[in-house]
Amino acid sequence: MARRPRSIRDPQPDIRNHPATALSFAARIRKLASETAIYGLSTIVGRLLNFLLVPFYTHVFVPSEYKVVGLIYGAFVFLNIVYTYGLESSFLKFASGQEGRARFSQTFSTATLSLGATSLLFSLLIVLFPEPLAWASGVDFGEAPRVFWTYSAAILALDALAVVPFAALRLENRPLTFAALKLVNIGVNVGANLYFILALGWGLEAVFVANLLASAVTLVLLVPVYARHFRPHSDRSLWRELLAFGLPFVPSGLGYALTEQVSRFVLEHHAPAQAQGIAAEDAVGIFAAVWKLGVFMMLVVQMFRFAWQPFFLQHADDADARPLFARIFTVLAGGMMLVLLGVALFTQEIAGLPLRGTPLIAPAYHAGLFLVPMALLAYLFQGCYYAFSAGLYIVKQTRYFIHSTFAGSIVAVAASFLLIPRLGVAGAGWANILGYLTMAGALYVYAQRHYPIPFDWRRVWTMGAACAGLFLIWKAVPALQRWWAEALLLALFLAVLFAIGVLPRDLVRRLTRRAARPRGAALHPTPADVALPDDPSAPTDPL
Repeated sequence: MARRPRSIRDPQPDIRNHPATALSFAARIRKLASETAIYGLSTIVGRLLNFLLVPFYTHVFVPSEYKVVGLIYGAFVFLNIVYTYGLESSFLKFASGQEGRARFSQTFSTATLSLGATSLLFSLLIVLFPEPLAWASGVDFGEAPRVFWTYSAAILALDALAVVPFAALRLENRPLTFAALKLVNIGVNVGANLYFILALGWGLEAVFVANLLASAVTLVLLVPVYARHFRPHSDRSLWRELLAFGLPFVPSGLGYALTEQVSRFVLEHHAPAQAQGIAAEDAVGIFAAVWKLGVFMMLVVQMFRFAWQPFFLQHADDADARPLFARIFTVLAGGMMLVLLGVALFTQEIAGLPLRGTPLIAPAYHAGLFLVPMALLAYLFQGCYYAFSAGLYIVKQTRYFIHSTFAGSIVAVAASFLLIPRLGVAGAGWANILGYLTMAGALYVYAQRHYPIPFDWRRVWTMGAACAGLFLIWKAVPALQRWWAEALLLALFLAVLFAIGVLPRDLVRRLTRRAARPRGAALHPTPADVALPDDPSAPTDPL
């Protein structure tokens, strides 16, 4: 019988169980996982160090004070996009591949000189004319003096000059150096905050001075990267190519930032007098602080993003690239849902962890803890957005990032004005979720048109239903809101991941065998270490 022609939705043959490609398929996933783990080490440790500032701030600043930090750093999200105007993505694209490696220093120098000139211009404008930014952020000079904006201008310029060197480290496959520098940055920031506030008794100014110091130290430590690649000349033709590829990311990035940040600006001006036990004057401060508890999902998403972009660019020409990318998304989705359920179930325990006799998060902020599952879900959709971006990068259809992010921003803005006056901080949370969901959904549609990938939606939807079902059961049954019951529910979800093949059923045995293997034996894997499941439709071992 003649075989049915393949659908356009499955344009690549499923060759995962072919003897010649089984090793490379599993090995490439392990490579992505290992580099994600290294990037993740710096991200996890760094973000956790940075996260420790949040409970510290909640004990030092009342919500009406902390809102200044939330609003100004919300403005940073927009300004960082303007300062870098897509050149990080352009550099990654034009400096990768055989041709890119041949002109690596030329691309590095051209991008760096462009960022240096524009950063100087933008920062001078902020120092000389801070009034428009102060008005747009909703913070007047009584709450945040002009010097705060001077610090901000310097921070933005230094961070922009670090973008290309950090991207170069990613392309050079030097995740350990990347991780170390990120950890130094955050370590200096945390240490300086503690010193300025506890030892010197500074107020909000300490937050900005500490950030400025950390950015300056990081740029100094990146000097060796500059020494390897920077040359004091640029290529005008290449510069135009970099701009042509990168500038479409500016409106898309601004739309992305609008999706993420608009809710807190609307919250500042349109929060109801009282909602969910939160007064209007405390709404932004509580929202900004509690939303940061979504850091646990943000860690997963960011560590994946750092490793993912170089990975899919390097493997785009592989014969089995599309099924490989589909498998990676299934594993990513399972990991994100596991984190979402775990943190959502244990939110009260995390917030109540004793810190020198007081809860980790100050009681004044506990009224907003219901936002944590919402933050986790929003960042989960952000992770899906990054995963779906691969195809459009590969086929150079970057204009669709603009369409997707603006669709998300329109939904986020509309939802903010519709929901926040009625629901307060809960409305802000829903606005973020709906914005990210729209972004991810739109990008998926565009990407599948131009670079279709055979995603395993059956497993993804099964995981989603199990995650949502277990959370709703926990929410509806107060007797389950105890640590041992929450641990049991989390174990049940983990069992689902094994049962549907997202995690291999013999994973524990294989990890135990590898841990017991003599030192150095792992350098010579046996066939059992890389063998695929007998069922050709079963997923490959992601480890």
